[in-house]
This record gives sequence, C-alpha cells and structure tokens, in this order.
Amino acid sequence: MKKYFITIMILLFGALSLSACQKDDEVENSSPPKVDLKNEIPIILIHGSGGDTHSLDEMADHLMNKYKSSNEAMSMSINSNGKIAYQGALTKDAKRPIIKFGFDQNQATPDDWSKWLKIAMEDLKSRYGFTQMDGVGHSNGGLALTYFAEDYSNDNAVPTLRKLVAIGSPFNDLDPDDNGDNLAFNKLPSNTPQLDYFIDKKIKISTDLEVLSIAGALSEDNLTDGIVPTNSSLASRLFMPNNAKVYMEDLQVGESAIHQTLHETSESIEKAHWFLEKSSPEKKEIKLISK
Repeated sequence: MKKYFITIMILLFGALSLSACQKDDEVENSSPPKVDLKNEIPIILIHGSGGDTHSLDEMADHLMNKYKSSNEAMSMSINSNGKIAYQGALTKDAKRPIIKFGFDQNQATPDDWSKWLKIAMEDLKSRYGFTQMDGVGHSNGGLALTYFAEDYSNDNAVPTLRKLVAIGSPFNDLDPDDNGDNLAFNKLPSNTPQLDYFIDKKIKISTDLEVLSIAGALSEDNLTDGIVPTNSSLASRLFMPNNAKVYMEDLQVGESAIHQTLHETSESIEKAHWFLEKSSPEKKEIKLISK
C-alpha cells in the first residue's frame, strides 16, 4: 500500500495548498466546553491521503444546506502524538452534528489513522456524550473507518460505529492485476495483505453495522476511477456481507467518476445522504453490483 501513497499525494497536492490557506482563517479551540448530546448521532467525515478537514466540505455543505440533515458542524484534527485540536464547538441545540475530521499526518497508513481516530473519538465522546456515530470516508479515510469498525467494535470508550460509507476506498490496494475486471466477482486474482487482514478480522464487525461502498469506473470497459481499481473499491464484499447487518454497493460510471473528486459528485452525496438518513432496513440486506 505504501508504494502507492506518492501517486495519491501528488494528485492531491493542489487541494492541500488551497486548504492550508483556508486553515489560517479558522479559530482553533483546543478545549471546547462539554455539552450533553448523548441522544445525537454525529456524522464523521474523513479525508483521503493528502487531505485535511476541508476535503469533504462539499459534502458537509450539501448535507447541511440542501438536505437539512444537520444544523451544526465543526472540525477536529489529531497529530501523531495524539494531540487533538478543535476548530469551533457544538452547542446544546446541535442536531445530527457534522464533524469534519483530519489527520495532521495525512500521509500515514490507514491502520495508523484508525489508532488516532480511536483516541479522537474517545475525546469526542467524553465532551459530548455521543454513544453512536456514522462515518463517511473518502479513499483511505474509508479504510481507516473499516479498521476502526473491526478493531474497536467492542470498545465502550468510543461511540459505536452505526453506519459506514466508503467512497473509492482501495480495500485491495491499487494494482489492477490483483483486482481483475469481473464486477460479479466472489474472489479476486490476488489478495493483498491488507485485504487478508480485513477478511481475517471480519468476525469482529458488529452485526448491527450498516455499510455502503461507492466505487467509480471511467467506463464500462475501463474499471478504474483513475487510481483505484473498481473491484478494489468493491472488495469489501469479501468480508462485510456475512457480518454487517446491511451491505450495499453503488457504482458510478463515466468521466466524472474520477478518484480525486468521487466524494464530491452529486450522485455520491445524494447516495450518502439517502443511506445515512433514509435507509433503515429492519432485517439483513445485501445489494451487490454485478455486470
């Protein structure tokens, strides 16, 4: 996985430069006041490699202003030493608050991100009393949430992950030869160590977890979003369906389904909103993409 980070980071460098300027305008609040929001379920938005707390601003804006899912948002980030910084704070009137989350070490591996995410979610729970959370992750952000779902599903110190939306997440890394071109797969040409880890620990996934995997393909004959092979984004089907309560897949095809902005397309945002706010199956449900 590490050998592919450079490619992703270069492609996202421009976005990094812009967001760095935006950060200067934020007011950092390292210790926001505690507020009792135990009955609310926050939406945690997590960037991909090279990103920051602004990477999912488009989705946050639509969830708040178009769909009215939430009435308050704030940002928080964590460094490699576990130091947490908040930008803004939530009030007692917050409904379905959005947390735009960032890793200062935005080039680290997703499993490291997951460990830092745990530390941050412990702090978030201690301040606001959240007992549940929903997570949306772009690219490696989706992987971090998946590690979190497997490694900390029974940890009472953090909010329980209720819903997970992974957008363009490379569950089986980035090599096309490892992933093949059959969308109806139930096995891939070669499993990477990361995918094997997810499969080995699938029993740890909560039976109440609901998962949506969104993948991109540039065309029906070009099964990649330009960086992540389509089947890698859908490789979550190899470990999620038998364990999670709900597992759904969504495939976007066309020039707009490129990796860098897959989380910003109207289809991704609309699908994420539907899954987070409208989808509530009473029994187990599995919906797979097939060619």
